[in-house]
Amino acid sequence: MRCFVYCNCLLIGIAIQLLGCGREKKDLVRISINYPKAAGDTISVGRVNMVNVSTIDLGKVRLDSTGKGVVEVMADGPVFAHINGNQIAAGILMYPGDEISVVPSQQGAKLAIAFEGDGAAVNQALNEMQQLRSNFEKWNGTYYFQLQAEEFLKAKDSLDKSYGHLLAKLKTDKNAEEERINLLSRQTGMHVVFYQYNFAIGKDTSEIPASVKKVAEHLPLDTVALQTGMFDYSLVASQFYQHRINNAVYEENDELEGDSLESVFSMLVEKKIKAANYPKLIEDFVRVISADVQIGLNGLSPNMVKLAAVLEREVASEDFKKVIREDIARWEKIGPGKPAPDFEGMTPDGKRLALSDLRGKIVYVDIWATWCSPCLGEFPDSKKVHAAFKDNDQVAFLYVSVDQDTLAWKKMVAGNRVPAGRHMLSGTDAPGSVWNLYHVWGIPRYLLIDANGRMVATHAARPSSGHVQGELRKLLNASRLAEK
Repeated sequence: MRCFVYCNCLLIGIAIQLLGCGREKKDLVRISINYPKAAGDTISVGRVNMVNVSTIDLGKVRLDSTGKGVVEVMADGPVFAHINGNQIAAGILMYPGDEISVVPSQQGAKLAIAFEGDGAAVNQALNEMQQLRSNFEKWNGTYYFQLQAEEFLKAKDSLDKSYGHLLAKLKTDKNAEEERINLLSRQTGMHVVFYQYNFAIGKDTSEIPASVKKVAEHLPLDTVALQTGMFDYSLVASQFYQHRINNAVYEENDELEGDSLESVFSMLVEKKIKAANYPKLIEDFVRVISADVQIGLNGLSPNMVKLAAVLEREVASEDFKKVIREDIARWEKIGPGKPAPDFEGMTPDGKRLALSDLRGKIVYVDIWATWCSPCLGEFPDSKKVHAAFKDNDQVAFLYVSVDQDTLAWKKMVAGNRVPAGRHMLSGTDAPGSVWNLYHVWGIPRYLLIDANGRMVATHAARPSSGHVQGELRKLLNASRLAEK
């Protein structure tokens, strides 16, 4: 009897494994590259992270000496993805089980690459449409978002018609499946929506045509665009959140003081999103966009920690929740008590200065730029704080400029328009820059680091808050107690 039970369990286990293998094979997309010009190149396949418009890597391969290689990626449904390398850049629409080949195009073709296999006709059209998209960045020599209203409408209508011509041609291809064509049509329509959104940003109402205004006032409730990873839908949602939710909450509560509003901001945004009665998937999407933006700007404030816990319980999509989990993990690495990541820069006299050179001192870091009015507006209060500790060599004030204009920075420092202290110039591009190490999204930004080189605050109080002197004295007292 025990043997019978064991054998049955074994058979069930084998059956489950076989079903799993079958499912995995069914969801597999095989992309074969045969492109001699790209010999030795590394080809990556990715899709857009709909929450923050970053790239989700799906797979990669290094091509052999003849330019051949195969990438296998998983897809549980149709998805728009991209292929990138030094010699190859293309968009693809892939379905579970697809076998797609990328090869050189014939001489005289519009594109450098061609597609074979599943969805070849649609993928060819997709890349022609991407080329068309680039052509419409300007209209009669002017960027489309800088056009006058009447000219913009001409550009938008021409773009729409051009997409329509390509789709009509595609529909005559007997190898093009209707479902894939419909998805491609949906994607081009979403680009026309984004085209209008981008035009409307920052313009006075009187400058926006009524038809464009109507489009830009609403978020398209397109769950298909969301689930298939349409890049333009991600851009539209991002802009809608920023201008129609985030900025709107500030405008609707302008009677509240800065600190008072910040303490309830996440709650007000949540309330506004839920009041819109979006479909569940769209609501989750917008809520996670909001949390991602707020964590990016403000780090792990107590309110954001609470909101992240709520989203973990209430949001269904694992992809969405993964974004917030990664946000939290990134900020926890520089949380209170963690080692402050070291960075360096150039002083006004051309020498190198690193944060680690100040070890043994409490360091108040001011990240600023010459073109940042709010940064400069804090300097009078910053000078007062600095004066209160001018005779204390246990406190250091480090001013880190992220200017690209070195001359403008040097002139401002030399002209005594900035507070005394240590000054350095640090770019924003390098992985080891203060901008990237401390996840800076906007300036001014302030850091507080203790004498042991450990983080006290990634979002320290501004000089004008009236709290900086108290925080510094508290750390000085703690250091004295530790020495006893």
